[in-house]
Amino acid sequence: MKKFVSVVTLLVIVMLVASPSLAASVHLDPKEVKYDDYVAELVQKQPGITTEEVKEAIALAAEETQKSEMVIAKQALNELNQAIKQENSEKDTSFSVMGGSSGAYKLEPARNKGDLFYTPSSTLGIQHGHNGIYHTTTNIVESIPDTGVRKIKYNARNVEKDAVMQSVQSSQTNRDKAADWANSRVGVDAYSYNFATNRHTSKYGDKNCSKLIWSAYMLEANIDLDKNQGFGVYPTDIRDSSYTVTYNTIQ
Repeated sequence: MKKFVSVVTLLVIVMLVASPSLAASVHLDPKEVKYDDYVAELVQKQPGITTEEVKEAIALAAEETQKSEMVIAKQALNELNQAIKQENSEKDTSFSVMGGSSGAYKLEPARNKGDLFYTPSSTLGIQHGHNGIYHTTTNIVESIPDTGVRKIKYNARNVEKDAVMQSVQSSQTNRDKAADWANSRVGVDAYSYNFATNRHTSKYGDKNCSKLIWSAYMLEANIDLDKNQGFGVYPTDIRDSSYTVTYNTIQ
């Protein structure tokens, strides 16, 4: 199931327009960059994924998008670097590790079922942020390493300063259905470390936090919460979506 993770992380980036400054962002001479160089850096910046899984994800993305594997790898790495840069610029030196429940602040009850939360977070030192969805106003569903998709009480989730709580602009019926779908994955879906191409992997099976939320609203409400609609759906993509509205900033 880890192959779903690799595919998701790479696909998010492929849909973006290739950046002319890519070579500088990956610290490689543009005349010497090879496919394996991009793969190696994708593995390095997505702890938990193997080289074989990344290559398989790229191949699947290439087949689906009809783009070359070289283009997929370059764009996926570019988007991954952008996501890490954005997260680093928004937070201080303390952060939650691997979506775990660390942090000096407590999450609060939601206004409605189907609401979301976002907190700064990292995966093995690589900062991506973390999302979860409220199945009820006091229970949250999220996907974290080791456990996969789980449900806990809101007050069992510590968050970082400036974590936000958000509503999704849709009917309450749609929000309810999305929350129920996420809840149906509890104890079923394991965790995936693949952010780069997770938009193009199966909505069922291994998934990270943002893939869980994105899948729930795509399947049950036909709402695409991915802000840039690249190959990967990152937590900040959902937080900054035109469909999400922040109603509480935790400080």
